[in-house]
Amino acid sequence: MADSPQIKLDFRKSLGSFILDINCTLETKVSAFLGVSGSGKSTLLNCVSGILTPDEGEIIFGGEVLYASASKINLPPEKRRFGYVFQEGFLFPHLTVAQNIRYGQPKRRKPSAAIDVLELGEFLQRYPSELSGGQRQRVAIARALAMEPRMLLMDEPLASLDTALKERIIPYLHHVKDAFDIPILYITHAFSEAMALADEAFLIANGEIIASGEPHGLLAAPSAMPIAQLTGIENILFLPVTLSDKAKGVTSLEIEGQSLVIPYTEAEIGETVPIAIRAEDIIISLEPDLSISARNTLRGTIQHLDVKSEATWISILVEWHHLAVKITHQAREQLQLKEGLEVYCVIKASAINRLWE
Repeated sequence: MADSPQIKLDFRKSLGSFILDINCTLETKVSAFLGVSGSGKSTLLNCVSGILTPDEGEIIFGGEVLYASASKINLPPEKRRFGYVFQEGFLFPHLTVAQNIRYGQPKRRKPSAAIDVLELGEFLQRYPSELSGGQRQRVAIARALAMEPRMLLMDEPLASLDTALKERIIPYLHHVKDAFDIPILYITHAFSEAMALADEAFLIANGEIIASGEPHGLLAAPSAMPIAQLTGIENILFLPVTLSDKAKGVTSLEIEGQSLVIPYTEAEIGETVPIAIRAEDIIISLEPDLSISARNTLRGTIQHLDVKSEATWISILVEWHHLAVKITHQAREQLQLKEGLEVYCVIKASAINRLWE
């Protein structure tokens, strides 16, 4: 977004023994904060919205001071005019979809464009109890947009949905991103959501930002491994299609000169496809040619080993992509794995999933 307002966050907030200490500037359309439960993500969002008051510092939106401890400025939430989408949606059960969306909408305004963008026209007279979880979240997003906010705050809006529903909702979030000229601050613990939507991402742990940058490069780096271990799908790659054979049921992707075969997906040659691979679905071998059914063998180099109580986590550099791999301690000792060792990542085609259309 060319005219995206700069958002400066420089504040501290204590909650018991927990301290949130944030210092960053958001300058893109969608900024995602990624971290595990208890890392401080929701506290950050509540301070930005005005629900919580920081202990010190400042929050500035497009040059307007929303909070500043030095000058004792603290705008209440209603004057900040930020739309807030919660994890559970929190729709009013006694109101129809249309009434929920109109709640808080400026009077005498035309019906919200969000109804069309989120394809809710056929549900307007239904009640929340008559909707699926994904439909309820779309209504919650439409309600937040109907108030004509200056910024949209989203607190893990897909966390309560199963994988299939998440994949159906993500395209709608892209529609919102494209259709509305407002910045979005997106909180999540899921790598796939941050990779799908964000222009910039921040890794947050123990109340502090530990890394930031363009999502693709940032979330694939070793610095993200501790969070990856706790947040679901650990490996997300964007790879070009080199072959797609519907008759054989396979599609081939290129990973910098190496080939990765996945189940057939409709895609043009050269089209970039986002895929996900769980760390536990990757087998490590010291030899390139194993007599097994797995279709993929990728050559790489061990960059880092992280020995946890329950398993060993390994970061393997395959060309310029980092793959997180989870193996047993016994396997690590048997193979005598160490940093700098060249290994082969063996992956079944069925273990590789396309993330979204």
